[in-house]
Amino acid sequence: MNTTSGSLLFRLQHPPDGNVDQNAWEKFVQLYTPLMFHWARNVGLQQFDAADLVQEVLSIVFRRLPDFQYNTTGSFRGWLRTVTLNKFREKKRKRVTDVSVASNSVLE
Repeated sequence: MNTTSGSLLFRLQHPPDGNVDQNAWEKFVQLYTPLMFHWARNVGLQQFDAADLVQEVLSIVFRRLPDFQYNTTGSFRGWLRTVTLNKFREKKRKRVTDVSVASNSVLE
């Protein structure tokens, strides 16, 4: 898959009856889960952590996609990769902060 289907994104953003287009989301998950999982594994996450990250990113995409402006000259996959890596970095920072706070409380 080298390109993103504009019609799929449109169906996700504008379901015909105003409700979630279940078929479109299933297609999206089927197409993009392996790619996001690949990106998560490439940054060093183990299988279960990568799967957790993908689930979190899917949740973010579900919330943010209605505001996403599809640009045929841009790259949806680039945006999705940025969301995935930013979520990874956020979790990594939080983990470091949590460990630091825990270490400091042990020393007190």
